[in-house]
Amino acid sequence: MTAKTKKIVMSLIGISALFLLLMTWFYPYSVFGITKTYSYAPDSVVVEGYEDGLAEFNRSFEEDLEEMGAAGTVDLTVDRTQYVLPLFEQDWLLSKEPVKFSLDDLDDILFEVENARTTLLELSASTDYTKENRRYLVDSIKSLLWLEEQITEIKTGGAQSRKTLRIQFNNLHMSFLNNFMMFRIFYERSGEE
Repeated sequence: MTAKTKKIVMSLIGISALFLLLMTWFYPYSVFGITKTYSYAPDSVVVEGYEDGLAEFNRSFEEDLEEMGAAGTVDLTVDRTQYVLPLFEQDWLLSKEPVKFSLDDLDDILFEVENARTTLLELSASTDYTKENRRYLVDSIKSLLWLEEQITEIKTGGAQSRKTLRIQFNNLHMSFLNNFMMFRIFYERSGEE
């Protein structure tokens, strides 16, 4: 190989490497992306407020769980909440630090959302709620369906830019917080029946 050929080959390798690095940076989930991860930095003030609301809900839920156990009865809403709660206690929702998301992480989150939706659907079929509480439950299920759509959109939109991903992850984060609020309203109202 001549010196000129080596120079051309090295230039092509350098240009290719630069191309891959730029594509990985600007389009993390693209087919050219090397790591296929995106680092999402949530708003720490929003996370702090969410943590407070979740802790308050957990205290109330634990009391309800203890009362149910002491009474020897089964309140399906309280019982099934323990299977829905992990959806809202995911590390990425509670982190004030940047969190890296791979496509596998999105699959795990989607799995949690689908499990919560299945649990709420089973709950809606097995418990007789007032019209108002059933509406809250249906709204919570619809919100879970919206979360599934958002996650799927992020997963399948591989050529999305870093800017678009930031917007999508912000929207997803806020949708989770809103879904928690909707579920909390349903849970608290169902306890008043």
